[in-house]
Amino acid sequence: MSAAGQMDTFLGVKGFKEIFTAVKKCWASQFGHIAVEYKRRYGQVLNSPMAVVVQEMVACDVSGVLFTCDPVTNNPSVITITANYGLGETVVSGSVEPDTLKLRRKDSGKLVFDSCAIGSKHRRIVMQDSGVTVTEDLDENSKNESCLSKEAAERLAKLSLKYYKSSRDIEWGILNDQIYILQSRTVTNAAADSGKEIQHEFDAPLRCENEFFTVANVGEVMPSATSPLGIELSSKFFGNAIRILSLENGFEENMFKSNFFPSGILPFSSHVHMPVVQVMTRYGHNTLMSKGFMVSMFGRILDDPDLLRYAEEKVREGGQQSLYFRLKLFWDLMFFDFDLPKIKKKVYNYHLNFLEWNTAKETFTALLNSCSDFDVAGKKHMNCTEMSSNWNTYMFWILCQTKKSFDNDVYSDFARLLGTSSNVESANIPLAMQEVAIQIVKDIGSEKFNSMPPEEAEEWLESSTSLSGYKFLQFLDRHGHRCLKEFDVHSITWGMDHKLSINLLQNLVKTSNIEEVKKEEESTSKIFSQLQVPLDFTSKCYLRFVLPNCRRGVRAREISKLLC
Repeated sequence: MSAAGQMDTFLGVKGFKEIFTAVKKCWASQFGHIAVEYKRRYGQVLNSPMAVVVQEMVACDVSGVLFTCDPVTNNPSVITITANYGLGETVVSGSVEPDTLKLRRKDSGKLVFDSCAIGSKHRRIVMQDSGVTVTEDLDENSKNESCLSKEAAERLAKLSLKYYKSSRDIEWGILNDQIYILQSRTVTNAAADSGKEIQHEFDAPLRCENEFFTVANVGEVMPSATSPLGIELSSKFFGNAIRILSLENGFEENMFKSNFFPSGILPFSSHVHMPVVQVMTRYGHNTLMSKGFMVSMFGRILDDPDLLRYAEEKVREGGQQSLYFRLKLFWDLMFFDFDLPKIKKKVYNYHLNFLEWNTAKETFTALLNSCSDFDVAGKKHMNCTEMSSNWNTYMFWILCQTKKSFDNDVYSDFARLLGTSSNVESANIPLAMQEVAIQIVKDIGSEKFNSMPPEEAEEWLESSTSLSGYKFLQFLDRHGHRCLKEFDVHSITWGMDHKLSINLLQNLVKTSNIEEVKKEEESTSKIFSQLQVPLDFTSKCYLRFVLPNCRRGVRAREISKLLC
């Protein structure tokens, strides 16, 4: 454990009794405010064993600190020495600006004196014969000249390189031209991570240099940089669910079975991504079904030649599943959302009794053991997402077969059909928010509500017996877990901070002609009449069966997302 400069140092102590007292004070100093905050910052144990070094006092003429590398850049070819007259306390504590001397090591190993910067040192600490340390002011001549000669600096540098082969922070002193090494430790920032290392600390390993990734789908719930805990949770939670589902559904390619390259959600530069090839090649890489799946996931057919070449190398051309798994897929398509209410009830009623355990260790162990309790929710969300995409793929396939091509009419009609779903959980949020805003306008008017500070508006809504307050609390009860980055556990949700939703409401009520909007599901006949692709009787029959299932898939996907 490193805690450089955090504990108290006592100089000029004489006598056994005084030494024992100083040792106790040194032990006690690790519980001082500065030392405790330092330990908390770096995750160190507060009550830790501590050794106290007792050394013979050297009444140095000159003393200071030597770094066998540059303390800022960690350049190992630069040796930096800081020095002042008297004891080294003024240098270590930073109470004066010391002289700074630099030497460079050539490739041949030869030391070359580089520079000397005179510091504005104005005092020194010296030890008297009685052992007491006193502070003295320096005269003008001493202030304006280097306290350490070029020759002494070279001797110090050679001595440090002779005995220390790694980057060291050395406290030294010189008395009567004799060098004393008082302390040596590893340079505390020598192993510090660079900005690039921190940025890519949580990056997932790549299978090869030409991997392709996308933020499609995951960008909706994690649109920007995600916290380390959010990355850890989402990548393992959903990655495990995707892997289990893939193996259960017969996708037994190496990319799903590797222990070294995770599947599913992968982090890069603190942003979460999905591997494109793994997603787009569920049903081959150049089949009509695979193209429909691309449109469902990415909104278009991917045609990058490098991407397609990589997909062809990694995945077999269709036919990845046996008859058993094809029958299982058909079963899942029909009944994927049947157990959703049961899983929803389990998640909503889940309770972990923290009072059941007596120690922190027991509580921590119980928390670890309970991590898998929600695996069923993650697996169900992945299953609903895949089945929703499959139904969308079938709908796209029907349009393509009818038109005998992939053109703008197919894309336009596909988007038109997808936009007909109603009663979708995520789509209900703006409608529910608008409903609250409408009620506020009816109860107190937009001007009065907007004139309130957010805190006052929040207090009024939470304490009001009006219909506005009831609808606001109802909104928070149903959607309070939502926010911009709702899958990141570090995010503040609307339920945690009501002012986030208050700001949205105050913007909504500014609309002068605010009206209630209810999205009703249109009839299939009306929808078909508005399509640009000419549908024959068979295509209409297929779509009449597929379209309701597409809507069912979207609803199930959004409901299952709430459980994660």
